[in-house]
Amino acid sequence: MSETRRGTIAVTGASGFIGTHLTRALRDAGWTVRALVRSTSELDRLRARGYEVALADVRDRPSLAAGLAGCLAAIHLVAIIRESGSATYESVNRQGTANVAAAAKTAGVDRLVHLSALGAGPSSTRYLASRWAGEEEVRRSGIRHVIFRPSFIMGPGGGAAQQFAAVVRYGPWYPFQLMAGGGRLFGSLAALTPVIPVLGSGRTRFMPVDRGDVFDAVLQSLERADVLGETFEIGGPDVVTYDQIMDAVARVLRLRRGKIHLPPAPAGMFVRLFKLLPNPPITLDEFETLLIDNVCDNTKVVRTFRLRLRPFVESLHEALRGD
Repeated sequence: MSETRRGTIAVTGASGFIGTHLTRALRDAGWTVRALVRSTSELDRLRARGYEVALADVRDRPSLAAGLAGCLAAIHLVAIIRESGSATYESVNRQGTANVAAAAKTAGVDRLVHLSALGAGPSSTRYLASRWAGEEEVRRSGIRHVIFRPSFIMGPGGGAAQQFAAVVRYGPWYPFQLMAGGGRLFGSLAALTPVIPVLGSGRTRFMPVDRGDVFDAVLQSLERADVLGETFEIGGPDVVTYDQIMDAVARVLRLRRGKIHLPPAPAGMFVRLFKLLPNPPITLDEFETLLIDNVCDNTKVVRTFRLRLRPFVESLHEALRGD
């Protein structure tokens, strides 16, 4: 079943890693893209791509109402993995999502597609619980909606693959490289200490998913009536452990790296010490999330959208091309 109406679509988080790629796919599919962004510094760049641009903050409902006015559909991408100041899981991941859903409903938006996270649930880590709470706000809002729970999304220019690559490239010097904001020194030091510190056993399982597979499902969901009200989990076709991810990244980067595993208890102590750093490489909640298997059954999403999921290694190679 399809509803092949296309018009203006609002995208929150349009300037982020996922938003940058998704808005391009929407434009190429014939949608008029309206990018909802917080920063005025993004306006010229987004307009140069042919998008409408509106200044809006998910924590400010009036700005959302103005940004969503006249839109046929909306995609909500904004979420934080790490809290900072007033940007908390509660204010952004739950209340911000509630604001988007309410503003979209009031503006007469036909449907809202919400990107949540694989593993979202009420009894999980604080981050994943906040993503669940955001989903519940969408469901309670009364707006026609589709919810996706993707695993780590892979693609060039950012996201999980680049984060994994930095850990592999800099090894034990990764925290210092973050603090310094880059620099060749830490790459040279990593060559002298070619090991990757792994927090935990390294056996936690993941299903990294290619951006194209997620976007294929999202674009279809904008034009189909039979998926309204549904929640779809989506991961890649391959289940890989953290250790296997690190090994694969090292092969793509042509680096020789060993691994040192830190058991959860002492690893947790290191993570707590990282809180003293201005830009910690990992927070306690992120650490706890990485210790939980992040896998799903793709049967529903594959059958519904007739997806041919891209293999992990193939997606990884494209994501790290040129790195």
